[in-house]
Amino acid sequence: MIRVTAPAKINFFLEITGKRPDGYHTLSIVFQTISLGDGLTFQPARDLSLVCSDVTLPTDERNLVMKAALLLRQALKEPQGAKIHLEKKVPAGAGLGGGSSDAAAVLLTLPKLWKRDVPLDHLAELAVQLGADVSFFLKGGLCMASGIGEKLTPLPPLPETWLVLVYPGFGVSTKEAYAKVRLPFKRVVMPAKAGTQSIFWAPASAGVTSEDLFNRFEELVFPDHPELPRLKERLLQAGATGALMSGSGSAIFGLASSRVHGEQILAQVQKTYNQAWLVHTI
Repeated sequence: MIRVTAPAKINFFLEITGKRPDGYHTLSIVFQTISLGDGLTFQPARDLSLVCSDVTLPTDERNLVMKAALLLRQALKEPQGAKIHLEKKVPAGAGLGGGSSDAAAVLLTLPKLWKRDVPLDHLAELAVQLGADVSFFLKGGLCMASGIGEKLTPLPPLPETWLVLVYPGFGVSTKEAYAKVRLPFKRVVMPAKAGTQSIFWAPASAGVTSEDLFNRFEELVFPDHPELPRLKERLLQAGATGALMSGSGSAIFGLASSRVHGEQILAQVQKTYNQAWLVHTI
């Protein structure tokens, strides 16, 4: 039996830079894995099967866990299967990459269960077929991404940074969020260049500031979901030094200057939102 944690992610930065002929949007992103994650257990079995703690989620190939497992087994021509148990802790439709991280965990773990040596490059080729975010979760940490999110540049790790993460109780459809994109934008925002104090280029001793945060999806998603700008403002009022929606929503995080500061912010927002966590970068 093998047990792993599939960490969620947040985005410190997300800009939509264009659209390819195949319909995919090109992006400029800064990803960061965090301590909140789903738990996966893998056991040897003749066939592939999935059990999930969230009964509202499918357990066939509509679930990225099974889709990844089937794709990997086919690519390796592997006769063995696996019994997979998914303990869901990352909310779906929150912009936290829970499903993509679960899929990456499958790609990384099943070869160990099957005692197969699979190069990371081969896993990366499969990851792109499952979704752009899956490629990032094979690496984790702090990464800059371009293309559709699959072209990754690892960045120096941040010092442990504390965040208060809040799920407002509803998800946002990524497909519907992208449907609101109207290019070109009047001004395309890019991460700060080398030589500035931006976290994206600074030494690992640097922290995150509100000036480093940007997410184009906020202006696209907030008008239809007024609870989200209220939540962002609630985090700032509670003392967060900066706040941002992750991905296409709906989760929003607030920056804390320390663990104690994060606990103070969390205590304030939990009066209104019962799905809130104090997390840190990993």
